[in-house]
Amino acid sequence: MSSPDGMPDDGDPLTQLDALIARGERAPTLAYIDSLTSPIMPGWLAVELARALMDLGEAGRAIALLAPLRDEGRASTRMMILLGRALTAAGQIDTAIATLSDAAYMDGQSTEGLVALGEAQIAGDALPAAIATLERALRLDQGSYDAHFRLGEAWALLDETGKAARAYQQAINSDARDPRGAALRLAEINLAAPPSRASNAYVRHLFDGYAPRYDTHMTGALAYRGPAILAGLAACLLGPAPATFRAIDLGCGTGLSGAAFRPYCAHLDGVDLSPRMVAAAEASGYYESVTVGDLLSALAVHAHDLDMAIACDTIIYLGDLAPLFTLLAQALKPGGWFFFSAEKQDEDAGSDFEVGPTRRFRHARAYLERLAATHGFEIAAMEETSLRTEKRQDVAAFVCGFRRL
Repeated sequence: MSSPDGMPDDGDPLTQLDALIARGERAPTLAYIDSLTSPIMPGWLAVELARALMDLGEAGRAIALLAPLRDEGRASTRMMILLGRALTAAGQIDTAIATLSDAAYMDGQSTEGLVALGEAQIAGDALPAAIATLERALRLDQGSYDAHFRLGEAWALLDETGKAARAYQQAINSDARDPRGAALRLAEINLAAPPSRASNAYVRHLFDGYAPRYDTHMTGALAYRGPAILAGLAACLLGPAPATFRAIDLGCGTGLSGAAFRPYCAHLDGVDLSPRMVAAAEASGYYESVTVGDLLSALAVHAHDLDMAIACDTIIYLGDLAPLFTLLAQALKPGGWFFFSAEKQDEDAGSDFEVGPTRRFRHARAYLERLAATHGFEIAAMEETSLRTEKRQDVAAFVCGFRRL
């Protein structure tokens, strides 16, 4: 892995770091960061190591790395911005605002710095100040997606829905990929109809940043047990694991579902939009292949050759499920299985799906039943349960086993 002087074999100290983060190897990544840290390291390396620590959810360690350099007068504007973001993430809001205000003084033309300051002010409930800061950022760069999006957040918190809607729409106009989900926010606060799905860029952005701490956070803080519950449902319907299925894991993430369903599979492929999630899934060893891509495109290449498809905590990023079920009907063999979870919409909502308060789609039972009937599936099981918690409250969900007729 390393040469005698501690550098990776290719001489680039960041190459191995990126590879470890991509594979989701948390403990080795932290150990490698520690091995690269020293009081005399160059500022650029400190920034990269702190950025990696932020990816791992280690804001406190990022602060401990950068704050001494700031105190020694060695901090660049870029370093101050990152330190301010780390302080915001750690909940040290007053210090974050002071740090980012210093960064803005150092470089008043940095849109990134002003957006980070606006984010800290929003976190500190200093909403008028945040609006002024973000409008200043937009005077520097009218096309800043992040500035428009955060301005929408600030106006929404003030219940200025018209101004929030304009800011969110301007964010979408600035970047049609919509990496922070402005279209979902518009639907979430009832300012627009739900989109048919979350944008690919939003899902990729969300999970590329989440991948290094996904397993730890999901199974720990959120008490996530989706794959185990869904695999338990499969065991009830299928009996002892036959280990003969050809299957695909749609939105495979880091491989948690692969671990749960591998006993049923002679061949298991995975697909996910996030390159970092795919790298972790490949490293898990549960899949014959894992590809970066859209689940609909992955299904489209199959024609009645799959015994099983799995989508655990995946269709929460799809609203309209008709395209998915059309392709599943084409991809699965007669008698093939689709095991999936869905967050549950309230029965009195009066629609097929909606965007919930965490920008995830929730689906109605009647809608899922209608999709099964329309696309040639038998509902073998549809059970209400909870796969995770959110703010210490159970999130209502369905776990389903649909069989292709």
